[in-house]
Amino acid sequence: MAARILVPFDDSEPAREALAYAIELFPDGEFVTVTVVDTSALSFIPNAADDPETTDQLQGRLGEAAEKLEAAERIAADHGVDLETQSRVGAPAQEIVDCAENGNFDHVVMGSRGRSGVSRILLGSVAEVVVRHSPVPVTVVR
Repeated sequence: MAARILVPFDDSEPAREALAYAIELFPDGEFVTVTVVDTSALSFIPNAADDPETTDQLQGRLGEAAEKLEAAERIAADHGVDLETQSRVGAPAQEIVDCAENGNFDHVVMGSRGRSGVSRILLGSVAEVVVRHSPVPVTVVR
């Protein structure tokens, strides 16, 4: 049975490299990319569905997520593999861990921006949280 691989994808250079690396590492794998719309960066309450500004902001972010997933599909097509895509809304690290827990995955391969020092302390590291809490092995590509 082919390994089922989760690749968090934000269309950054580390994420693109992680997807390509995952395809090389697991040539017979089943690949799923997930893009998370980070609600902490939005200036609204996600459940305030009656607010038109809220809806517009969320729709804009979901449109950006769809564009990111299209970029992942192009990378997969260039490597000759099929790719399933997902979008989620929430805190990136938590959504990735939740996806890994509930998606019957064998491995997570993700990119890291390589923050260090004060920016890492203040902004945190999504990769670090995923490594600490993932129920499956995680490979971090820098």
